[in-house]
Amino acid sequence: MDASFLMALQLADSSLPIGRYVHSSGLEGILEELPKNSAQIAEVVRAVLLHSSARCEAVAAAHAHRMFSVANIDQLHDVDECLLATKLSVPARNASTSCGRQLAKLALQVWPHEVLDPFCREVLLREAGNLAVVAAAVSASRGIDIEHTVLAELRGTASSLFSAAVRLGRMGSAEAQVHLNQCVPIIVQAAKEALILDLDDMSSTTLELDIAMLQLQRNPLRLFAT
Repeated sequence: MDASFLMALQLADSSLPIGRYVHSSGLEGILEELPKNSAQIAEVVRAVLLHSSARCEAVAAAHAHRMFSVANIDQLHDVDECLLATKLSVPARNASTSCGRQLAKLALQVWPHEVLDPFCREVLLREAGNLAVVAAAVSASRGIDIEHTVLAELRGTASSLFSAAVRLGRMGSAEAQVHLNQCVPIIVQAAKEALILDLDDMSSTTLELDIAMLQLQRNPLRLFAT
């Protein structure tokens, strides 16, 4: 039996204590300014997958997996820095690195590995440590292949956004699962694109979400950190 499947399930578990639960990635801000029904929320998620994650976090995850697989820690940090450079706002950086650093800290306790351990320790000493990069390194260390690593990154993005919509009272739990399942072809398409892009091709064009994330920081009654 391939135990890497069980490892993938653990990484994808919503109870993983890395803080992803507290971020809406700007969705709360958008729904505050422009109330949307569930179909419109699903359209926002699909846009994020295709125009942000597919060309940004998923690309970084693919390259991080490749660098970790050849134990090139310096290049792995370079991938991390490249991803951080695409995040122009402080909230976006904080959302990515706070969860990544928590995962790095957890990995030292749960998944000891001769290459992963020094990388995670270095992450905790640096300003970067994006979740997509750390998760890809952890995945590679446990034998999860690059395709499933990228698919998991994209699926995690979609799942987090739908979860935020549910907690904001804009979508029912069952309805969110229906929409998440309908995103599968988009996730697969996004993964195929991410796997062939170079780091220099990374970009993110979800400007409405970025602006909403910045505006949300001025709301003292917000439910999410970002």
